[in-house]
Amino acid sequence: MKRLSPSSDAGRREFLREGLRYTILGGLAVISGKLIARGANRPKGQVCISDGICRGCAAYEDCELPNALSAKDVLGNSKRL
Repeated sequence: MKRLSPSSDAGRREFLREGLRYTILGGLAVISGKLIARGANRPKGQVCISDGICRGCAAYEDCELPNALSAKDVLGNSKRL
């Protein structure tokens, strides 16, 4: 039976540690990218002032945010083609 030397165990631990480290860094990069992309989809200069509740909002008619566009499609008063 071949006996492993202590240095091979340390090498295996280093390999697993570095693999886990790079997996976590990759996951953080993906999550950051998704968060950045989600913010990029908003029309410039528009911020929701009614927490996504479009009915009764003062800015509803001119709003181009996705929630408002969806509400306009459902209610049938969309200005989109």
